[in-house]
Amino acid sequence: MVVSLITMSLLTYSSLSIGQQNSLSSHQNNKVELTTGSNYYPYVDPKAIDDGWSVSIIKAVFEQMGKQVDIEILPWQRGYKWTAEGQYEGTFPYVFTEQRAKTFIYSKPINLIPVRIYTNKNKNVMSLAELKKARLCLPHGYSLSREQVALIDKHQLIIQNASTAGGCVMQVAKGWSDLGFINGYLQSENNATLFTKLSNVNVLQIPVANVPLFYIVSRQFKDAQQHIDRFNEALAFIEKSGKRREIDQQFESFLNVSESPISLQY
Repeated sequence: MVVSLITMSLLTYSSLSIGQQNSLSSHQNNKVELTTGSNYYPYVDPKAIDDGWSVSIIKAVFEQMGKQVDIEILPWQRGYKWTAEGQYEGTFPYVFTEQRAKTFIYSKPINLIPVRIYTNKNKNVMSLAELKKARLCLPHGYSLSREQVALIDKHQLIIQNASTAGGCVMQVAKGWSDLGFINGYLQSENNATLFTKLSNVNVLQIPVANVPLFYIVSRQFKDAQQHIDRFNEALAFIEKSGKRREIDQQFESFLNVSESPISLQY
């Protein structure tokens, strides 16, 4: 019995010690463990410079905070789940949804997505009002921002689904759906191979919305609000210093646009 108690005590102590060592090691190394996904061009993608626009900004913010970042690429759902459980200090880039806000605290916007609409090649759409009660194709798992929900409600759009974004392009091209949402940067030459079927649809030049992307931290994470506050302060500093604009201009040049598809204001 005594041996069992000693063994249990040693196991408990060992477990606590490992946790304390990990915490202490992280503190001493001044490292922050983050996660993100992949193939979210140009924000997180190995095809973009510095592995993506959001990645570049996150690195600059944490550098201003005096911290090193270790960013692990995981499947989106897994990274989201593990960050919610506190296994990572934060994750990015995510749009705001009311459901996510129950679990996470949001930073100030780190990027904006210039959202546009694409339609069938044979449709000549001059205004969004012409799309009232049209069939909108969304890929399964697509997270709508507040701005997109407002647009859907205003024009009474009917939601249909496809398995992927490419599937929605095909549906619209074949006339099975009337329109889809697209990131305005997907028309850049550097991204031409990602959506080869875009030539079969018509991307409208009508501004739709600027959808913010955020860095998020689990509400279960100790001092989550303080962490976000420090993050926001560092983000404000790199904006004021011009570092943020330098990063933006670098990516706008990479994306072959003289300016953002929609005049972006953070």
